[in-house]
Amino acid sequence: ATRARRLLVVTAAGSDDGEQRPSRFLAELAGEDITAEQVAGSARRWLSLPALTADLRRNASDPAVPAPLRRLAAGQLARLAAAGVRGAHPRQWYQLTTVSGLGPLTDSPLRVSPSVVEKFAQCGLRWLLEVAAGARNEGVARHFGTIIHAAAVLAADGADESAIGVRIDEIWHHLDFGSPWYSERQREQAQAMVEKFLSWHRDHPRDLLATEESFRVRTGDVEVTGRVDRLEGDSDGRAVVVDLKTGSAHPSDTEMDRHPQLGVYQLCVALGAFEHLGLTEPGGAELVQVGKASLKTAVRVQQQRALSEDPEPGWAAELVRTVAAGMAGPLFEARANTGCRNCPVKPCCPVHPEGAQVGS
Repeated sequence: ATRARRLLVVTAAGSDDGEQRPSRFLAELAGEDITAEQVAGSARRWLSLPALTADLRRNASDPAVPAPLRRLAAGQLARLAAAGVRGAHPRQWYQLTTVSGLGPLTDSPLRVSPSVVEKFAQCGLRWLLEVAAGARNEGVARHFGTIIHAAAVLAADGADESAIGVRIDEIWHHLDFGSPWYSERQREQAQAMVEKFLSWHRDHPRDLLATEESFRVRTGDVEVTGRVDRLEGDSDGRAVVVDLKTGSAHPSDTEMDRHPQLGVYQLCVALGAFEHLGLTEPGGAELVQVGKASLKTAVRVQQQRALSEDPEPGWAAELVRTVAAGMAGPLFEARANTGCRNCPVKPCCPVHPEGAQVGS
């Protein structure tokens, strides 16, 4: 701004009703004498040729667009197609071509995990790109998961808080946080998570029977594999699966009785996943939130009732069958859900403005 001699133009992209908003400093810069002008109300993104092509295709094929505008868009597309612009000719519109294949995505036996069932149930497209294609965003959240799970195993073995802190420091030096100051800040946050967990662990009434217990069961043609964070026994001798969460978001309490991951854990108990521990009947499951989704000074515990107490006890088994059929392909639906905000494949998703060109 100090280099301007006669005129300074300041612009920003965003909207009041979207996640991307102009900086608050724009209003301070304008002051009371300058009125900010709204110049992009049409929300067109003609900053690249692919974006222009996508907008023209959308207008040419949308029945809700006035006929004169559709004809103009089609005319411009014809010009671009004649110039060899990729995606301009209708032959290159993937909606108008046949599906490349109608068979299963893989010939191997279908294998799922409780967490994968939850991901696919939320959004098939995200599962395909993030899990099947490897477009994951591991980030800091994975580091926190490593720390909390290590603390949980040590606590189960009887280690005190001091010994757990020493072990966490040993692990911490192998984690990459980008910069020393950020690592120190995250270490403080990790310590707070550990303290919340240990406080909950000390006062927890149920019997802890196993930690980080792997399992493998079959239901129909689907193999379900995974690992439970904690496996506990209630007063009736039933198995209660506890899943530790370190994230910043949590499901609403009204969603818990149909929480996919917990429901599949309970299904696996009923299928004999932990029969070697004398546990054959599911007695419910819990999410124990220790991250930002927890309470200020304590964990947040969200419970799912036992499948036998549910009005539709077969819902988890039906969910596994439905997800397995969907994962076999060939169509993968993009669905808006509460996880969209942190989705690493959002720029490729046609249900959001960032990826609207993908669906055009």
